[in-house]
Amino acid sequence: MRRTVANLVLVFAGLLIMVYPLTVGAASELTCRGVVMQPGDACAKADGSATQSYEQRARARRNAVPVIMVVGLGVAGFGLSLLILDRRRPQRSKTVAS
Repeated sequence: MRRTVANLVLVFAGLLIMVYPLTVGAASELTCRGVVMQPGDACAKADGSATQSYEQRARARRNAVPVIMVVGLGVAGFGLSLLILDRRRPQRSKTVAS
């Protein structure tokens, strides 16, 4: 029973990962450490080593969506395969040896 619940949680987590970029992760505004960015803005790394333009950040976010969805699909698929394998496994009888 515990395995079944754990596998179902894994499937559910994978589905949540898949939905994230289409819901919460699809916020229309880009931010740089909490400050809303506008086209033409740049965001410097905290250590000052490099900057990223608004356009670069927008492109990176767009490119991340399919990757996140594939990861979520993989997690859900893994959980589903574990669930199926667990269901096919013969159940051990709980007998008490005398």
